[in-house]
Amino acid sequence: MDMNKYEPKVLSDFVFGNDESKRLIEDIVSGVLPFPCFGKTGILLYGTFGTGKTTLAKLLPDLIEMGCTGEELGIWAEFFGCQQGHTGTAMLTLVNSQAGSDFFNTSKRRYYIFDEVDSLSKAAQSGLKTTLNAKDCIFVLTTNNISQLSKGVQDRCLPVEMNAPPDADFLPLAHRIANDVGVVLNDTELLAAISGNAGSFRKIGSAVLRLATSRRRQEEEAAKLAAESLQRVAAK
Repeated sequence: MDMNKYEPKVLSDFVFGNDESKRLIEDIVSGVLPFPCFGKTGILLYGTFGTGKTTLAKLLPDLIEMGCTGEELGIWAEFFGCQQGHTGTAMLTLVNSQAGSDFFNTSKRRYYIFDEVDSLSKAAQSGLKTTLNAKDCIFVLTTNNISQLSKGVQDRCLPVEMNAPPDADFLPLAHRIANDVGVVLNDTELLAAISGNAGSFRKIGSAVLRLATSRRRQEEEAAKLAAESLQRVAAK
């Protein structure tokens, strides 16, 4: 099985924890909500582990550009894995170095992604706060621990909660996985597998795959035993 096929690739593939978060992202992407605006240049995706924050962060630049201009971004957004030791100074230096350089996208905006931004030190977050003041830029930040993020950084962002949605919201994905394995599982069975995984795409996908694989093995063994029984009867 190709596990990549289950990764969200369009906005409708994401399962949000609440309707307000979903509407906010839809309004930004469609251009209904002007962005950046009023000094807010960042989109802060926050919530528990495994809910798709980093995946959405990587897709947002293209989605926003498409909604704004009808064209793809055309260049990769700059991606900073903050857990890898990037500092606010390094980020600010990069943003400043690109200011005034040629644009390669229709909207003439640059996009920057800061993943696990809470990993930055307080000093680095202070530098990031300054970075977020850059013009003609859109920043997408992710964090599992919003309480560890400075108020100055938060104030420059639109917060988008990405915590665990109701288990039933994952049933369409769960049925897809089961069907691809070649078995049919009912909602009750799938909800039992989904339950307790706190909205983590990784955990839910793995749990459903294990259940479906186990059921397929049981069905194959039952079919084998039935065939052997028929052979014995025919041999008498």
